[in-house]
Amino acid sequence: MNTKELLFLGVRHAVPIVFGYIPVGIAYAVYAQQTGFSAFETILLSITGYSGSGQFLTVSMTSQNAGLLAIGIGIFLLNFRYFIMSTCVFNRFKRLNTFKKIFMSHLVTDETFAIFTTAEERLVSEAYFIGLFVTSYLSWILGAVLGILANSFLPESLTLAMGIALYALFIAIIMPGCKRDIKIFILVLCTAVMNCILSNFLDMSWSIVISSLVCAFIGAFFIKKNSENKRKGELTDE
Repeated sequence: MNTKELLFLGVRHAVPIVFGYIPVGIAYAVYAQQTGFSAFETILLSITGYSGSGQFLTVSMTSQNAGLLAIGIGIFLLNFRYFIMSTCVFNRFKRLNTFKKIFMSHLVTDETFAIFTTAEERLVSEAYFIGLFVTSYLSWILGAVLGILANSFLPESLTLAMGIALYALFIAIIMPGCKRDIKIFILVLCTAVMNCILSNFLDMSWSIVISSLVCAFIGAFFIKKNSENKRKGELTDE
Protein backbone atom coordinates (compact mmCIF):
# COMPACT_ATOMS: atom_id res chain seq x y z
CA MET A 1 0.00 0.00 0.00
CA ASN A 2 1.25 3.50 -0.80
CA THR A 3 1.32 6.45 1.58
CA LYS A 4 -1.97 7.93 0.37
CA GLU A 5 -3.83 4.62 0.75
CA LEU A 6 -2.46 4.13 4.27
CA LEU A 7 -3.46 7.67 5.23
CA PHE A 8 -7.05 7.26 4.08
CA LEU A 9 -7.29 3.80 5.63
CA GLY A 10 -6.30 5.33 8.95
CA VAL A 11 -9.00 7.99 8.52
CA ARG A 12 -11.58 5.30 7.74
CA HIS A 13 -10.61 3.26 10.79
CA ALA A 14 -11.04 6.39 12.92
CA VAL A 15 -14.70 6.90 11.92
CA PRO A 16 -16.16 4.79 14.80
CA ILE A 17 -14.01 6.76 17.24
CA VAL A 18 -15.23 10.04 15.75
CA PHE A 19 -18.85 9.09 16.41
CA GLY A 20 -17.96 8.36 20.02
CA TYR A 21 -15.76 11.40 20.64
CA ILE A 22 -18.05 14.13 19.32
CA PRO A 23 -20.94 13.52 21.79
CA VAL A 24 -18.54 13.30 24.75
CA GLY A 25 -16.72 16.41 23.51
CA ILE A 26 -20.05 18.26 23.36
CA ALA A 27 -20.91 17.18 26.92
CA TYR A 28 -17.46 18.28 28.13
CA ALA A 29 -17.79 21.73 26.53
CA VAL A 30 -21.26 22.28 27.97
CA TYR A 31 -20.07 21.22 31.43
CA ALA A 32 -16.97 23.45 31.18
CA GLN A 33 -19.03 26.49 30.22
CA GLN A 34 -21.45 25.84 33.06
CA THR A 35 -18.55 25.94 35.55
CA GLY A 36 -17.23 29.27 34.26
CA PHE A 37 -14.74 28.34 31.54
CA SER A 38 -14.70 30.71 28.57
CA ALA A 39 -15.10 29.42 25.02
CA PHE A 40 -11.37 29.97 24.39
CA GLU A 41 -10.33 28.14 27.58
CA THR A 42 -12.68 25.24 26.81
CA ILE A 43 -11.25 24.68 23.33
CA LEU A 44 -7.66 25.28 24.47
CA LEU A 45 -8.01 22.55 27.10
CA SER A 46 -9.23 20.15 24.42
CA ILE A 47 -6.21 20.97 22.27
CA THR A 48 -3.54 20.81 24.97
CA GLY A 49 -5.06 18.28 27.40
CA TYR A 50 -6.35 15.65 24.98
CA SER A 51 -7.97 13.33 27.52
CA GLY A 52 -11.69 13.08 28.17
CA SER A 53 -11.34 11.93 31.75
CA GLY A 54 -8.51 14.40 32.37
CA GLN A 55 -10.52 17.33 31.02
CA PHE A 56 -13.62 16.44 33.02
CA LEU A 57 -11.46 16.10 36.13
CA THR A 58 -9.80 19.47 35.47
CA VAL A 59 -13.16 21.20 35.09
CA SER A 60 -14.60 19.47 38.13
CA MET A 61 -11.63 20.28 40.39
CA THR A 62 -11.47 23.85 39.10
CA SER A 63 -15.12 24.33 40.04
CA GLN A 64 -14.10 23.33 43.58
CA ASN A 65 -11.33 25.99 43.57
CA ALA A 66 -8.59 23.37 43.53
CA GLY A 67 -4.98 24.52 43.11
CA LEU A 68 -2.82 23.76 40.07
CA LEU A 69 -0.73 21.27 42.05
CA ALA A 70 -3.75 19.20 43.09
CA ILE A 71 -5.16 19.25 39.56
CA GLY A 72 -1.78 18.28 38.12
CA ILE A 73 -1.36 15.32 40.48
CA GLY A 74 -4.92 14.17 39.82
CA ILE A 75 -4.45 14.24 36.04
CA PHE A 76 -1.05 12.53 36.33
CA LEU A 77 -2.55 9.64 38.30
CA LEU A 78 -5.60 9.36 36.09
CA ASN A 79 -3.61 9.29 32.84
CA PHE A 80 -0.48 7.47 33.96
CA ARG A 81 -1.41 4.56 31.69
CA TYR A 82 -0.55 6.67 28.65
CA PHE A 83 3.17 6.34 29.42
CA ILE A 84 2.86 2.61 28.82
CA MET A 85 0.52 2.98 25.85
CA SER A 86 2.81 5.47 24.11
CA THR A 87 5.78 3.16 24.58
CA CYS A 88 3.85 0.29 22.99
CA VAL A 89 2.97 2.52 20.03
CA PHE A 90 6.61 3.58 19.58
CA ASN A 91 7.80 -0.03 19.68
CA ARG A 92 5.77 -0.84 16.58
CA PHE A 93 7.94 1.53 14.55
CA LYS A 94 11.45 0.59 13.53
CA ARG A 95 12.78 4.12 13.97
CA LEU A 96 11.37 7.41 15.32
CA ASN A 97 13.08 10.67 16.21
CA THR A 98 12.40 12.53 19.45
CA PHE A 99 10.11 15.14 17.89
CA LYS A 100 7.87 12.46 16.36
CA LYS A 101 7.69 10.60 19.68
CA ILE A 102 6.55 13.76 21.49
CA PHE A 103 3.95 14.45 18.80
CA MET A 104 2.66 10.87 18.78
CA SER A 105 2.49 10.55 22.57
CA HIS A 106 0.16 13.56 22.73
CA LEU A 107 -2.30 11.84 20.37
CA VAL A 108 -2.48 8.43 22.09
CA THR A 109 -5.83 7.55 23.65
CA ASP A 110 -7.40 4.26 24.75
CA GLU A 111 -9.38 3.87 21.52
CA THR A 112 -6.62 4.77 19.04
CA PHE A 113 -4.14 2.66 21.00
CA ALA A 114 -6.41 -0.38 20.78
CA ILE A 115 -6.81 -0.05 17.02
CA PHE A 116 -3.17 0.76 16.22
CA THR A 117 -1.55 -1.92 18.39
CA THR A 118 -3.79 -4.64 16.93
CA ALA A 119 -3.42 -3.49 13.31
CA GLU A 120 -1.61 -5.69 10.81
CA GLU A 121 2.13 -5.16 10.52
CA ARG A 122 1.82 -3.90 6.95
CA LEU A 123 -0.31 -0.98 8.21
CA VAL A 124 2.23 0.25 10.75
CA SER A 125 3.43 3.48 9.20
CA GLU A 126 3.46 7.20 9.89
CA ALA A 127 0.78 7.75 7.23
CA TYR A 128 -1.62 5.28 8.87
CA PHE A 129 -0.84 6.77 12.28
CA ILE A 130 -1.65 10.30 11.09
CA GLY A 131 -4.89 9.18 9.46
CA LEU A 132 -6.08 7.32 12.58
CA PHE A 133 -4.79 9.48 15.41
CA VAL A 134 -5.07 12.97 13.94
CA THR A 135 -8.63 12.36 12.69
CA SER A 136 -9.64 11.24 16.19
CA TYR A 137 -7.90 14.24 17.76
CA LEU A 138 -9.62 16.73 15.45
CA SER A 139 -13.01 15.12 16.10
CA TRP A 140 -12.53 15.66 19.85
CA ILE A 141 -11.78 19.34 19.29
CA LEU A 142 -14.79 19.55 16.95
CA GLY A 143 -16.96 18.10 19.72
CA ALA A 144 -15.83 20.90 22.05
CA VAL A 145 -16.62 23.53 19.42
CA LEU A 146 -20.08 22.04 18.83
CA GLY A 147 -20.63 21.94 22.60
CA ILE A 148 -19.93 25.65 22.89
CA LEU A 149 -22.38 26.36 20.08
CA ALA A 150 -24.98 24.01 21.59
CA ASN A 151 -24.69 25.66 24.98
CA SER A 152 -25.82 28.96 23.46
CA PHE A 153 -29.14 27.73 22.10
CA LEU A 154 -30.10 24.48 23.87
CA PRO A 155 -32.64 24.71 26.73
CA GLU A 156 -31.00 25.22 30.11
CA SER A 157 -32.66 22.09 31.52
CA LEU A 158 -31.00 19.99 28.80
CA THR A 159 -27.54 21.51 29.15
CA LEU A 160 -27.64 21.04 32.91
CA ALA A 161 -28.60 17.40 32.43
CA MET A 162 -25.53 16.87 30.24
CA GLY A 163 -23.37 17.23 33.34
CA ILE A 164 -24.23 13.59 34.09
CA ALA A 165 -21.72 12.68 31.38
CA LEU A 166 -18.96 13.27 33.94
CA TYR A 167 -20.25 10.50 36.19
CA ALA A 168 -21.04 8.22 33.25
CA LEU A 169 -17.47 8.63 31.96
CA PHE A 170 -15.84 7.63 35.24
CA ILE A 171 -18.23 4.71 35.70
CA ALA A 172 -17.29 3.51 32.21
CA ILE A 173 -13.61 3.71 33.17
CA ILE A 174 -13.80 1.74 36.42
CA MET A 175 -16.57 -0.80 35.75
CA PRO A 176 -14.67 -3.16 33.36
CA GLY A 177 -11.86 -3.57 35.88
CA CYS A 178 -14.28 -4.03 38.79
CA LYS A 179 -16.18 -6.75 36.93
CA ARG A 180 -12.96 -8.54 36.01
CA ASP A 181 -11.34 -8.55 39.45
CA ILE A 182 -13.03 -8.31 42.86
CA LYS A 183 -9.84 -6.83 44.36
CA ILE A 184 -10.11 -3.82 42.03
CA PHE A 185 -13.73 -3.34 43.09
CA ILE A 186 -12.68 -3.37 46.75
CA LEU A 187 -9.93 -0.83 46.06
CA VAL A 188 -12.35 1.47 44.23
CA LEU A 189 -14.81 1.18 47.11
CA CYS A 190 -12.07 1.90 49.67
CA THR A 191 -10.96 4.94 47.66
CA ALA A 192 -14.53 6.30 47.62
CA VAL A 193 -14.96 5.74 51.37
CA MET A 194 -11.59 7.31 52.20
CA ASN A 195 -12.39 10.30 50.00
CA CYS A 196 -15.72 10.80 51.78
CA ILE A 197 -13.99 10.71 55.17
CA LEU A 198 -11.10 12.99 54.21
CA SER A 199 -13.42 15.52 52.56
CA ASN A 200 -14.75 16.32 56.04
CA PHE A 201 -11.29 17.50 57.12
CA LEU A 202 -9.52 18.55 53.91
CA ASP A 203 -10.27 20.47 50.75
CA MET A 204 -12.24 18.26 48.33
CA SER A 205 -9.53 18.34 45.65
CA TRP A 206 -6.80 17.18 48.05
CA SER A 207 -9.02 14.49 49.55
CA ILE A 208 -9.38 13.03 46.03
CA VAL A 209 -5.62 13.15 45.42
CA ILE A 210 -4.64 11.64 48.80
CA SER A 211 -7.24 8.85 48.71
CA SER A 212 -6.21 7.97 45.15
CA LEU A 213 -2.50 7.87 46.04
CA VAL A 214 -2.97 5.81 49.21
CA CYS A 215 -5.28 3.23 47.64
CA ALA A 216 -3.18 3.02 44.47
CA PHE A 217 -0.12 2.23 46.61
CA ILE A 218 -2.06 -0.40 48.57
CA GLY A 219 -3.39 -1.90 45.35
CA ALA A 220 0.06 -2.06 43.75
CA PHE A 221 1.47 -3.78 46.86
CA PHE A 222 -1.23 -6.46 47.06
CA ILE A 223 -1.29 -7.11 43.32
CA LYS A 224 2.47 -7.58 43.33
CA LYS A 225 2.29 -9.83 46.40
CA ASN A 226 -0.53 -11.87 44.87
CA SER A 227 1.42 -12.31 41.62
CA GLU A 228 4.50 -13.49 43.51
CA ASN A 229 2.48 -16.03 45.53
CA LYS A 230 0.82 -17.31 42.36
CA ARG A 231 4.22 -17.72 40.69
CA LYS A 232 5.58 -19.61 43.70
CA GLY A 233 2.54 -21.89 43.64
CA GLU A 234 3.09 -22.70 39.99
CA LEU A 235 6.76 -23.54 40.63
CA THR A 236 5.77 -25.79 43.56
CA ASP A 237 3.24 -27.66 41.42
CA GLU A 238 5.92 -28.33 38.84
